[in-house]
Amino acid sequence: MSASLFDLTGEALALQRQIDAAAADLFSDDPAVVAAATATLETLISAEADNRKAVETKADAWCWVIDHIRAQAAARAAHAQRLKDLATAAEQQADVLQDRLIQALSKIDSDATKWELPNHRITSRRVTAVEVLVDAYDLPERFQRVKTTYSPDKTALTAALKTGAQIEGAMLTERRSWSIK
Repeated sequence: MSASLFDLTGEALALQRQIDAAAADLFSDDPAVVAAATATLETLISAEADNRKAVETKADAWCWVIDHIRAQAAARAAHAQRLKDLATAAEQQADVLQDRLIQALSKIDSDATKWELPNHRITSRRVTAVEVLVDAYDLPERFQRVKTTYSPDKTALTAALKTGAQIEGAMLTERRSWSIK
């Protein structure tokens, strides 16, 4: 069974500590200690190179899995959008058919507000709604609703903070964004 990425990176850290310890012995005044340290470093460097290849191979496999999952997510999102579009089209089609049915039935009895059919009942209700034909600011003030929202101006904040300004409640942070290609 191959080692996990966690195991391989742990092994890489252990090898690095061993390399650091052996490298410190290179500065010894005793030639035997220097020779032993050199031999140890040769072995450790070979092991580190093998470990690095294993880490890269394992990490590459992880990238494949991540790409595969993202591709599945994209395909599912596209499928969901297609289904949403189909549902919207079906709903529009049903609305058109309903309007045609009501028009046809209204030709028989234009004053009817309901129809009792063998398997269905069609009913209506009167609805009163306001239709505003102008922009809200053209209406008298008492018929206007004002909404105020606040959001930070991150561009201005960034510029000010980069010049050294101290702004309570805001600070510059650095993050690393990763992508797999």
